[in-house]
Amino acid sequence: MSARLDASAPGEAKPSTHVGEITPCPPRHDPWIGKRLNLVLPSINKQHYFGGIHTAVLIYRELCRHFPASRIILVDSAPDEEALSRFADHVLVPASEASTALRQIVPFNDRYQRTLPVAGEDIWVATAWWTAYAAQRLSQWQGENAGIDRPLVYLVQDFEPGFYAWSSQYALALSTYRCNRDIGVFNTGLLADFFEQNGMCYERRSVFEPVLHDGLRQALQAARARPQPRNRRIVVYARPGTPRNAFELICEGLRMWGWKDPRAAQWQVAAPGELREDLDLGPFALKALGKLGIDAYAELLSTSSIGLSLMVSPHPSYPPLEMAAFGMRVITNQYGNKNLEQTTRNVVSLDAMTPEAICAALIAQVDASEKEGMAPGALAGDSHPLLLPGMFDRVANDVMEALRLTA
Repeated sequence: MSARLDASAPGEAKPSTHVGEITPCPPRHDPWIGKRLNLVLPSINKQHYFGGIHTAVLIYRELCRHFPASRIILVDSAPDEEALSRFADHVLVPASEASTALRQIVPFNDRYQRTLPVAGEDIWVATAWWTAYAAQRLSQWQGENAGIDRPLVYLVQDFEPGFYAWSSQYALALSTYRCNRDIGVFNTGLLADFFEQNGMCYERRSVFEPVLHDGLRQALQAARARPQPRNRRIVVYARPGTPRNAFELICEGLRMWGWKDPRAAQWQVAAPGELREDLDLGPFALKALGKLGIDAYAELLSTSSIGLSLMVSPHPSYPPLEMAAFGMRVITNQYGNKNLEQTTRNVVSLDAMTPEAICAALIAQVDASEKEGMAPGALAGDSHPLLLPGMFDRVANDVMEALRLTA
């Protein structure tokens, strides 16, 4: 053991003593009378508006049918003009004010020496673990100050402790799963089953399955009506800032495939997601597409042959399901109880997440595509689970029944 336990070397950065995600959200009394729905989100800005936040907003919209008043509280980023335009029925209200507006957006990202108005009958909905952490404490304060501390409505969209190494954040994320206390709303039965298999059984829960984005349905119908040979294009879901999407591993597999398979020179590899500049992988460049609008994304799915999308978690994620629905040959991975190959057509699900396994799968899928004359695989029909009516109205009814039982 080192003799120097606490001292820092000259010029060495001091260790952090804070967990940024749990910066306190100090409450104050709000004279609002009656039940009010509160959705706590990190952000609604376009650069943060991926599937998880979009899903939370859709469920919030369904719950709003049951509540005359509601707020969206943003703890990480204030909304920009484009974001506000998507919520035209809401009013922007500074946290320093107590407003009578029935639909509010309240930025609370800059909260130094500021407080958030909290009323006695506020009901809290959260999704990312740090928003759940904040909402649980706001509800507790509410109960301790002449209000009602109701269960949190917790939209669970992944096993979030897994986003971190064993660490402070791991422990804090795990602490938010109050299975005997809160109402769990699970994004996919796979994820709900993973929680149960690991001893986290919510007494009150609702489960929903993914459905295809409305903006993709018309494009899928058009692709079904006029099936065309696909371009020699591999679509890679690229989120370098999201470790569970294994961007580095994807690049290692692509690089190995590019050196090993001479046909790589005839294929384009394109990356929608976070990548903003093309990336030189050696044998070829990974073409950066950035975050696509829904029409451009639909066109990409309708014209591409192979998809590569990894998710090191029990949640299937939406891109592999969307790619497969459009007839692309999809490479993804197994994890825990997740094996999409068993339930979804056009999917190969790797049991080993290695560059060698990715390379071998790419060679096999290129073989299959070229052997079939670049014809698409089976496209999702009207009875496909992704094309069934959304379940969010049922989820909202489940939540309201659970809240009634705990009132």
